Amino acid sequence: RVQIKTHKHSVSSISSIAPEDLATRPIVAGCGSPFDRITWLLCNILSPLMNLVPSHLQNTQHFLTELHKMPSSQLQGLTFNTADVEALYTNIMVDTAIEDIIEFAAEHRNHLRLNGLTLTDVHELLQVTLMNSYFVYNRQLYQQLQGLFMGSRPAPIAATIRMWKLEKLSVYTDLRIKPLFYGRFYDDLNTGSTTSRKAGLMCNAIEAQDQDHLIKLKVDFPESRDTYTPFLNTEVTIERDCTVNTRLYRKPQKKLLTLHAESHHSSAVKSHTIRTMYQSADDVSSNEENKSHSSKMTDELLLNNGYSQRVLENIKEKKKKGKKKKKKKQCPKPETVATLSIPHLTDQCTAQIRRAAEQHNIPVRIVSRPGRKLRDILTSSKPLDNTQCPNKNCVTCAALEKGRCTDRNIIYQITCNIPACRQAGIGIYNGESYRPVSERYLEHLRSANNPTAPSYKDKPLAKHYALHHPGTAANLSLQILEKATSTNNRKIREARIITNNKPDLNDRDEQSAVRQFLI
Repeated sequence: RVQIKTHKHSVSSISSIAPEDLATRPIVAGCGSPFDRITWLLCNILSPLMNLVPSHLQNTQHFLTELHKMPSSQLQGLTFNTADVEALYTNIMVDTAIEDIIEFAAEHRNHLRLNGLTLTDVHELLQVTLMNSYFVYNRQLYQQLQGLFMGSRPAPIAATIRMWKLEKLSVYTDLRIKPLFYGRFYDDLNTGSTTSRKAGLMCNAIEAQDQDHLIKLKVDFPESRDTYTPFLNTEVTIERDCTVNTRLYRKPQKKLLTLHAESHHSSAVKSHTIRTMYQSADDVSSNEENKSHSSKMTDELLLNNGYSQRVLENIKEKKKKGKKKKKKKQCPKPETVATLSIPHLTDQCTAQIRRAAEQHNIPVRIVSRPGRKLRDILTSSKPLDNTQCPNKNCVTCAALEKGRCTDRNIIYQITCNIPACRQAGIGIYNGESYRPVSERYLEHLRSANNPTAPSYKDKPLAKHYALHHPGTAANLSLQILEKATSTNNRKIREARIITNNKPDLNDRDEQSAVRQFLI
């Protein structure tokens, strides 16, 4: 999948920017690629290396902990500033990044669990997964030759270690620019400098270590020491008395949207979400004044999403008092406990189901989940994608009455189009598949065209053509009956359709197999 990304601009400024001046770049998303399971294994092996990169920040809390470790006496004259690595994933040469990963892994071999592999094997797997990014655009097949692609599991590890290699040769060795503190969260880095010139020199030193001359950094240095500088979801300033002040930050481009008060979620989920937001606001704030500022930002966000001031005040009050420990009832625990996930209707309905399970001593844990959202029904994550089949002369598209040959997780019907079968109402088969419908249809088509082949002779359509149309080329039509949301949902829908339609090519053994799966 290809996405065109622009730099972030405010609503007020974007209208005055000429289209030719907008900086854009293509992003190739590798989510759900054929290498997904291999990349999971690579991440399982290489993820311990992330904790061994001195400059890597795991999250906001890690950043604040490292920042507050700095002695106040050494912060004299420093200004907190940040820098952004422009288009980090796009501007990394993959072969160079792979070499850096293997070199770093060899240095810390004792911290890795290779699961029987060698570093040579890991090197080969990285080459296969990171250097084979293909995508279709306008019915043409392309290969990405430069940069890491989004959604690839090892990409964050590769980017982090590649940047550490540049930092190691500059920030951590050059005494002229070595800062008191330095940290980086992937493509966002922070440090303390006395002037904007020194901050620029540090970034230039990092850029100079990139032999490919692709890595570029953009410095964000505040106009005065009293100005807060944003980093992640916080903003920081170093006061003239050397105290570090931090508070909550929210990008101006972000809309005031969060879990709405009228959303189809349980009240427990909403309460927990609100408490977590207020707790996060407190955690990133350094003093009472900043806590008040962060709390007001959270109030504004929640009030904009339908929560009343009374509800917010009640949650704040409970948060201040803390949770009272409730005495747990000494109930005998059942030997086996299962989890029953049910769609959320109302809090009262879920409570009644839980009480019924407890009264009848059913060893089950009731969990409610939100249903489908209007967003899922009415919108698409790929609104501009070409809906045409990527293959020319597609056999499945020719047989398909409605839908796309790439649709998956579906219940389908295949009908024999020979006139005698049409008139008699026979030659009908209902089935289900998680795979794209084209793959399943082609399997049925091959069995109908080769009914006597040993591998096909027991298939439903092979039996039909061997009995009614020996020596005749298959003439089939395909119809997508329903789309499912999960494996269980698909099996249940198929069983219901087979029971109602009674297609002649679905035998009793197949229906009993469906029932056995469900039970």
